[in-house]
Amino acid sequence: MSSFTPPIPTSDLGRCLVTGAAGFVGRNLVRRLLDEGLPVRALIRSTPLELEHENLECIQGDICDAAAMRKACAGVDTVFHTAALIALLGGRTVSKAYRDRAWEVNVQGTQNIIDASIACGTKRLIHTSSVDVCFAGDPLPNMDETTPYGEHFKSVYGETKSEAERRVLASDGSSTLRTCAIRPDGIYGAENNEMFDRFLAQLTAGVLVARIGSSDVLQDNSHIDSLVHGHLLAARNLVEGGVACGEAYFIGDEEPMNSFEFFRPVIEGLGYPYPKHEVPAWLIRPLLHIWQALHFTVGFPQPAISPHELDKVAVTHYASIEKARRHLGYEPQIGVSTALEECLKFYEKQIESKAKGQAAD
Repeated sequence: MSSFTPPIPTSDLGRCLVTGAAGFVGRNLVRRLLDEGLPVRALIRSTPLELEHENLECIQGDICDAAAMRKACAGVDTVFHTAALIALLGGRTVSKAYRDRAWEVNVQGTQNIIDASIACGTKRLIHTSSVDVCFAGDPLPNMDETTPYGEHFKSVYGETKSEAERRVLASDGSSTLRTCAIRPDGIYGAENNEMFDRFLAQLTAGVLVARIGSSDVLQDNSHIDSLVHGHLLAARNLVEGGVACGEAYFIGDEEPMNSFEFFRPVIEGLGYPYPKHEVPAWLIRPLLHIWQALHFTVGFPQPAISPHELDKVAVTHYASIEKARRHLGYEPQIGVSTALEECLKFYEKQIESKAKGQAAD
């Protein structure tokens, strides 16, 4: 483990605001900050945060409401901005309403957080970005923070998150505010989360009958404990003269592997066969583009996976964590094999509980 020591201890982060506090990243940040003894203001929009603590203040609000964000940031020293709309469709046929909503939340909502932070004298803003600000469908092995932003994104999520990140980093040094961005990919852990929940839904529904793309394709992921750790390290370096000011950091497991091989211990651990057959991505890709276009033009149901999601499993893309290691002293907090054992135990209990509930009915 690195012996690097950030300029300030976690206790000096002061009162913290976490946006998107009921989401996977948000609620784990809230828990960690409370464990560190910090007062936390948790911003939720509609989903309640199932957590109580003497140092926790839950408030309801929408990041699209500029006035509400000024109230949320009042008296706050550190903002962790995790709220976002996951808009994975895209392309030339995407509807104006779909794109406008994503821009409203991911770009204007982030701008509202920036403006409120500056107006309220907030000291630091840590923005949860994404590896998708760089990945737009072309192979990107071992990318780093010099890799340029992507172009011609296949998802509205990628285009809006890249613009949001640009704005956050450009605001560094505005009044008292110092900013940085954290870029995870494939966020997972031993609790309900979008990445695992969607995969397990397909597995238990019996539709996971083949692997997509070549087994040589590699992607890295970000365990939630490591991701939260990276956020706190970045925050502790957001001081005058700190290395993190105005910077972006990839935060991952540093164990790139094939997406299906990543899930393999859970697939087999739950008693399902690992898919033996492989479907070439080139065969599926044009069909998904047509399906997506029909969804927006004539109202077809949304495609089972978007062209962007296909690229995520069928095109190599992973990032180096050397900059985070060098600047922040970051190291992954748990190995992938251990993490997957914990995920397997969690989902075994969920499936067992569900089976008992159905039997009782």
